[in-house]
Amino acid sequence: MTKRNLIIIHRGREYEQDFKEIAQKAAALDKKITIYALSTHSSAQLPPSAWLWPTLVVAFGSKFSLQVRRGVVLRNLPIEKLVQYKIFLNAGIPTPPTEDFKIGMMLDPFLFGEFVLIKPMELSLTSKGIGIQLFRRQRLEQMKPKDFPPDHPIHLNQGYLVQRFVDTGPNPSFHRIETFFGKVIYSWHSTLQFPRCPLDAADEEIERTIIASQGGEKDRALVKELDILALAEKVGAAFPDIPLLAIDVLREEGTGKLYVLECNPGGNTWHFSSKIGEKLRLGFGNAQVNGPQRANQIARRMFMEQYGAFDIVARTLVEKTNRLAS
Repeated sequence: MTKRNLIIIHRGREYEQDFKEIAQKAAALDKKITIYALSTHSSAQLPPSAWLWPTLVVAFGSKFSLQVRRGVVLRNLPIEKLVQYKIFLNAGIPTPPTEDFKIGMMLDPFLFGEFVLIKPMELSLTSKGIGIQLFRRQRLEQMKPKDFPPDHPIHLNQGYLVQRFVDTGPNPSFHRIETFFGKVIYSWHSTLQFPRCPLDAADEEIERTIIASQGGEKDRALVKELDILALAEKVGAAFPDIPLLAIDVLREEGTGKLYVLECNPGGNTWHFSSKIGEKLRLGFGNAQVNGPQRANQIARRMFMEQYGAFDIVARTLVEKTNRLAS
């Protein structure tokens, strides 16, 4: 039988234990596959003899130091939000109407409704809930640059989106579903602890209210909602060559309809061990009671056991290697 190589390129030291465990599971499933797990920053190179065999590279980032001499490379990479939006539309995935925002633009009232959000395109801002703001559509259409505070991120000219507001209820909430090549590996629900203002409030109050679920203290719980999981798998199928997706889904309170906001394809969402996911793990693991180290361990185990994540990843890697290595 033909030998094959699987090269996993993860994002750093904190990921090593995870991918050591996954590599062991994959090796037990198929002994013909030789598995290498490297960091994106590692300068290590495979010996020339290794490249004699069909190879698949799966990378959790768009850039890495390994010199690939043969085979298929599947990698995570950033995709602009408007490009994601167009892919969703083409795949028949429900998503709120979204446009590149320009001050003074008029918006179709049928598509955008009474309320809209504006949000920066820059991920470093939106990931922290900075610059995400609720407006009445007609009020926003009349605003001029001087009507925004001098320190508003909109003045940075880095790009802004306008999006139809999906009302998830008085306490804004969203679902996060992590997929690996379209297979769900964990899913949770996040709800702001403090409610937004009523939608019949004055414009000034609406524009001050915290609407982004990243923008305040929140309650989170692991959840399994079958219609949301099915929708996440559909999103994964629309991005077949990207290993890891973190899909954000809203459920509209009044109708129960689901809407996909984005899928975070950059690859920094492996929250079993990522640095950026540490606060998340401390919450799930109840660091106030268990302490940071134990909380991290508890949360990592919770994420792993929800669906059997590492077994899913190992099986998927073996299947991809046998099908795609060249």
